[in-house]
Amino acid sequence: MTRTIGCTTVLAMLALAAAAGASTPAAGGHPLASTLALPVAAPDAAALTAGAATFADGATGELAFLRRKRAADAPQKPVRPPVTLSAERARVLLRSLTVPGWGQLTTGHPTAATVFGVAEAGVWTTYVAFRIQNQMRRDSYIRNAHVIAGIDLHDRDEEFQRIVGSFVSSDEYNQLVVARDAANLYYDNPQQMQDYIDAHSLRGADTWTWPDVDALLRYRGQRKNAQKAALRANAALAMAVVNRLVSAVHAARLRDTTPAAHSWEFQAEPAGDDTTAFRVGFKRRF
Repeated sequence: MTRTIGCTTVLAMLALAAAAGASTPAAGGHPLASTLALPVAAPDAAALTAGAATFADGATGELAFLRRKRAADAPQKPVRPPVTLSAERARVLLRSLTVPGWGQLTTGHPTAATVFGVAEAGVWTTYVAFRIQNQMRRDSYIRNAHVIAGIDLHDRDEEFQRIVGSFVSSDEYNQLVVARDAANLYYDNPQQMQDYIDAHSLRGADTWTWPDVDALLRYRGQRKNAQKAALRANAALAMAVVNRLVSAVHAARLRDTTPAAHSWEFQAEPAGDDTTAFRVGFKRRF
């Protein structure tokens, strides 16, 4: 039954196509194709543009909605109140500038106070160690000069100690420095040149003689090591200043600067009517 209906439909369509082809054949095309072709209306450009715009607006609106929903669902960061320099905060800052960690300790931050306190102790331990090292090395090269070169460098300035380490003997210094300066200043007056040499030459307790160049170089190396120790001690002092600044900034940025329930406080207040007398002590909060 189905095959019969299908064949009948196909034969009817072929008959219609033949009739249409006999009357108006399509130029360069098959008549059946022209007959079966369905009429399609030309697309409207304005309608397509409007549809695309509507789709884009919808997509943009959906994306904006998703962003707002995601922002609303995200955990909100706590808003930190602005830091103002109140009287209590200034007091905490000055405490940390005086002793690093003191301001943190009085406001109930023992961990930060311990960090700054340990750093301060390490800085001053380093400073004392390098100062001791500098003094020991200084005594070493002074003793070396006294025993080997025959000159006492106690109470002598750094420039004279440098001169002792720059020339093998004081006679060499008189010839290479004093005589040269005299010749440059009074080259046309021999008498003034000799007077200058007599006035500036090293004599008596200011003379020395190194037995060899190795002894001179040993003295020079000892002085250089002493100077390095002094520079390292100065660097430790700079670190102490930095530690105070960092501790003060940290204490000033604390949210709560009120004294903790259990804290130590250092107090200095006038004692009686005498303006030059002060009472100093520590107060413990319980």
